[in-house]
Amino acid sequence: MRKSAFLLVIIAVILFLMFFSFNFTNLIPTFNEGRISFEQNPVVKNIQEFILNSLKYIETVIGNRIILDNGRLIIDFRTKTGVLELPSSKESVGTDSSSFANLPSVNSEKDLYLLIKNTLHKNEEEITFIAKSSFCDSMGSSCSSEDIITSMSDVVKLVLSHHPEIGYTDKWTVSVVSYNNDVNKVTIKFDYFYPKDKLEKIKEEVNIKAKEIISKIITPNMTELQKAKAIHDYIVKHTKYDYKNYLNNTIPLESFTAYGVLIKGVGVCQGYTAAFNLLAHMAGIDSLGVSGTGFYNGKAMPHAWNMVRIDGKIRYIDVTWDDPVPDRGNKVMYTYFNVTEKQLEKDHKWDKEKFSEKYFDYK
Repeated sequence: MRKSAFLLVIIAVILFLMFFSFNFTNLIPTFNEGRISFEQNPVVKNIQEFILNSLKYIETVIGNRIILDNGRLIIDFRTKTGVLELPSSKESVGTDSSSFANLPSVNSEKDLYLLIKNTLHKNEEEITFIAKSSFCDSMGSSCSSEDIITSMSDVVKLVLSHHPEIGYTDKWTVSVVSYNNDVNKVTIKFDYFYPKDKLEKIKEEVNIKAKEIISKIITPNMTELQKAKAIHDYIVKHTKYDYKNYLNNTIPLESFTAYGVLIKGVGVCQGYTAAFNLLAHMAGIDSLGVSGTGFYNGKAMPHAWNMVRIDGKIRYIDVTWDDPVPDRGNKVMYTYFNVTEKQLEKDHKWDKEKFSEKYFDYK
């Protein structure tokens, strides 16, 4: 027994020394919610991928802890990951931009936001467009390939956070071809959860169901507040938090979508947020998804909820935290319904610039 233990210690020490014989800092060129890829030795690259996957797994395990507070479930928000691909030097430099003539162009964040939103709405797998220097100026960045890629990915993340009801994806790639440091051809490719034909059927089914729900719970004489409450109550009463799969770390992709909540009756916070967005828009209420952090006993964890504009006032609705766990049927809580920013920020934190009122008017 002692021999075996000693042997294990020796092996561990050897592996430890081998591991740190590499330049560790060069193995993980990562930053929040994205990864920039560089050419490197295949062996080092394989080790890098192993380390990154291990760290992702550890982060997931730590982040997915279940905490119950008087029947309220503190849950996480599915992290969006953009794989940012830097173009080769050959791709980055050019002189002939005649092939750009028929491509759409973006000159501001709003232009890009609406283009991406429309692409996701149509379930298109990629979009190619022109980003001129005016776009870079509007974003407060240079027009280097690296800065353009970062700006593009930031806006993709923004659209997916604001509109989880249309974004059945959490992975994308961005590539840039630059001409004379003034004209940049950008291509964004989306990796959807499902093949296009299946995705179209899923969205169609969800939209039919959503219209059916609205016809039953919304009446013409309702105020915006009454409509929001009716939607909030419907989701709570007809949805169960995907608790079993959460415990087993086997949450299916559909639980992160409006499909999971409205068709299957099961979801997690991103799904609740997506479902509320979809129903609110059909009822004529301005609503955006918000991704940020929820706090419980000083512990922070990723979370998602909705920002709404009701009667011209900005309010917040966290349907997930108003849904008791375990499920109590028709029991509905209103702790996080139609609350002010001051009320919500007691246990929620978010980037108020990225989730501001101006995005209601990005239509």
